[in-house]
Amino acid sequence: MHSTPPASSPRGVLPVTRRTRWQLSLLAGLTLTVATACGDDDEEPPPPTPTPTTPTYEATIRRTAHGIPHIQAKDMGSLGYGQGYAFAKDHVCILAEQILKVKGERARYFGPGDGQSIAGSDFTYRLLDLPSRARKSFPDQPAELQALLKGYAAGFNRYLSETPAANLPQPCKGADWVQPINETDLLAYHISVGLAASSYQLILAMAAAQPPTAGAGGLGVPPPGSFKFTRPDAQQVGSNGWALGKDKSANGRGMVVANPHFPWEGELKLWESHLTVPGELNVYGVGLMGVPAVLIGFNENVAWTHTFSSGQRMTMYRLPLVKDKPTTYLYEGQERQMTPHKISILVKLPEGSTTNVTRTMYTSHYGPMFVIPRQPGMSDAVAKVGAMEWTQEYAYSFRDANIDNTQLMAQFLGMDKARSLQEFKDVYNRVQGIPWVNTMAADPQGNTWYTDATPTPNLSAEARSAWLAAVAGGDPQIATFAQQQSLVLLDGSKAMNEWQNEAGARSPGIVPFSKVPQLDRTDFVFNANDSYWLANPLQPLTGFSPMHGRESVGQSLRTRMNAKLLMEVREDGASGADGKFTPTELENAILSNRSMSAELLYADVVQRCQGKTTATYNRTNNATIPPTTETVTVNIKPACDALAGWNQRFDVDSVGAVVWREFAGTASGLTHATGSPLYAVPFDPTKPLETPNTLAPASTTGNQDHVLTRLAQATDALNRAGVAVNSRLGDVQYTPRVRGQKIAIHGGTDVDGTANIVGYGSFKSTTDAADFTAPRGSILFNGRTGLTDAGYVINNGSSFIMAMNFTENGPKGRAVLTYSESSDPTSPYFADQTQLFSRKEWRPILFSEAEIAAATAEQMTISGN
Repeated sequence: MHSTPPASSPRGVLPVTRRTRWQLSLLAGLTLTVATACGDDDEEPPPPTPTPTTPTYEATIRRTAHGIPHIQAKDMGSLGYGQGYAFAKDHVCILAEQILKVKGERARYFGPGDGQSIAGSDFTYRLLDLPSRARKSFPDQPAELQALLKGYAAGFNRYLSETPAANLPQPCKGADWVQPINETDLLAYHISVGLAASSYQLILAMAAAQPPTAGAGGLGVPPPGSFKFTRPDAQQVGSNGWALGKDKSANGRGMVVANPHFPWEGELKLWESHLTVPGELNVYGVGLMGVPAVLIGFNENVAWTHTFSSGQRMTMYRLPLVKDKPTTYLYEGQERQMTPHKISILVKLPEGSTTNVTRTMYTSHYGPMFVIPRQPGMSDAVAKVGAMEWTQEYAYSFRDANIDNTQLMAQFLGMDKARSLQEFKDVYNRVQGIPWVNTMAADPQGNTWYTDATPTPNLSAEARSAWLAAVAGGDPQIATFAQQQSLVLLDGSKAMNEWQNEAGARSPGIVPFSKVPQLDRTDFVFNANDSYWLANPLQPLTGFSPMHGRESVGQSLRTRMNAKLLMEVREDGASGADGKFTPTELENAILSNRSMSAELLYADVVQRCQGKTTATYNRTNNATIPPTTETVTVNIKPACDALAGWNQRFDVDSVGAVVWREFAGTASGLTHATGSPLYAVPFDPTKPLETPNTLAPASTTGNQDHVLTRLAQATDALNRAGVAVNSRLGDVQYTPRVRGQKIAIHGGTDVDGTANIVGYGSFKSTTDAADFTAPRGSILFNGRTGLTDAGYVINNGSSFIMAMNFTENGPKGRAVLTYSESSDPTSPYFADQTQLFSRKEWRPILFSEAEIAAATAEQMTISGN
């Protein structure tokens, strides 16, 4: 229950609310005593006052600047109680809707959704049946983890009991779908979170899968063209992660930079907190929505961060079908029946009533069936290569390495409690619950460690060789999806493509921890979403399965920029002339907004356009069928002048940055270039961080320098978008997080090659009923750069940015959570840190008791059963 601060309470400090139930019982007893004292002396004495009940849970929540909660509790159950309550205050709508999603119950409240997206999602989650998996596995979880989950659910439910629906924050104000949860709801949701790199990306693809004889469309079946399958690119789920050791830090101790690039909206946002159970746990950092542990952060003994892994979490299978039997496939020459699953959901109709909808979905022995539909205008011949449709000839299924991962929370909690770097590593070996990320860690002694320990399909050498041969050209469909979507498609009729069981693996068929990429160093390890190969370029990791990622391949511009920042040693370099980072140098480096594409090509581009006034290019109009082209003459002088004065940074006040971005964005293959037309020197695997490089010379046979053609194309795109070529970046790159405001945002994109990445993405499953959605321009002029008629709208990218180091006085650091701590638009913590990020301002991390006590703005103690 809420308590009203007495008049003498300091402003913003809430009084403790201990043993609420006991206080009410005692008051009732006193009232009865007073009433009977005035009666007959012969009356029987009142019954004794009940003995106060010791509450099951008790936690103290102290919020410091920007709403960061520091939660201290007597045990793990109480810690969960405090977290659940504090989290609900910040993000109640998101978690409530996600629990509905995992249960397959959203269409009951929200209707079928555009293109049957919500009803389709419900059918798929019913097929996956994560709640049953959670209920089955919950008794096997460690006792302290069971207590943590039960406490979290109780704390979340307490917030709901104290907050009438009419007082909930927008956008779920008054919603009847915000309901109490339990511990297995949470565990089911955690399994769902673990599917972010696999099944999560195929939800509608599974919903749309039905045999060709089943008829088209219907409630809960996304029709062709209603959705497009796209894998989230590095801009949407990328990250930079650095762990520096004693050879690269000024004080000889470990340092960590966390810079995950993740959505600014929806369930994949991060929530910052400080969690303490005296004698057991003292950890600071950020966790995923509704997951009561720290994912990225530090304790007194180790600090760590993560980046999204480029390895495989699933394999897809092409199943040859038996003639006239669209649900029967061939496996080693024998017929196998798909398994039918009759599933029912409730769907809200437009007039407000609900109807029960039932359909049959299918699985193979690998897993669910799915389709990747052809795009509009795609011919049958092209669809055989560029789509995965359920036809009379083939159907498609997949196997997910994380579908049985019920260890996510045990993994995170073990990391949070680690008392040394070795103990931290032991958690990876023992639990093997990391879902989809690389890890970089450092300790106070200046040691660092890298691993990609994500669940990875354990294919035989024969299967791997056959797949690589198919990618190299032996099978156009397999090659297309490997090159365009980084997906592994295998022949599902052959037993050789089954996953191999091996001792020491967490689950059957995945690679055991003893065989995953790992590296110990005392200088640094890093990752920027390329593979494990160059975690430290001085000691490449080689000889691993291509399911973990690829070796000897071109690196992204961002990977190359990360490596340059870490390895350059010069007076004006990121770490100065001594090559050792101070905390200030670390902060300045990660937000320097230096552009790798510019550092490779800028000077030559400017030299080539100087003195030129006009150039032509062929503009393509894709709105017509078939597409049409016209030759356009463009005045390129203003754009060249803007480039000439550019500081080669992507800061909010940088003029010329928009021109460079659009120029670089005209070239395919630039970000992971091995043969981009802008480069003269191609990729050399013996020089992976230096190549490709050098601006390609002008053609000796054409009428116009290709640099001028591309500059004309860039200028025309900006003109049509209404963006002046001499605009400051911050005038056209912004977040509309606060209604009616445009908060300027610095940072670049993959074509820019900055470390600090921002952009626009749609990698979320929350609806507008659960969280803010940033409006974007109606016309997209350049898909590579994100240029629209509203400029560059930002809702994705750098999220929790932390630069910390171990000192003789414990861990110290500064951070900023770019989208701020709360999802409630009326909260003072809704956009306050977004404004900090806009100004490149950091805030101190408060970790010691003295720091927290001196800065507490709100405090409350809650207890309950």
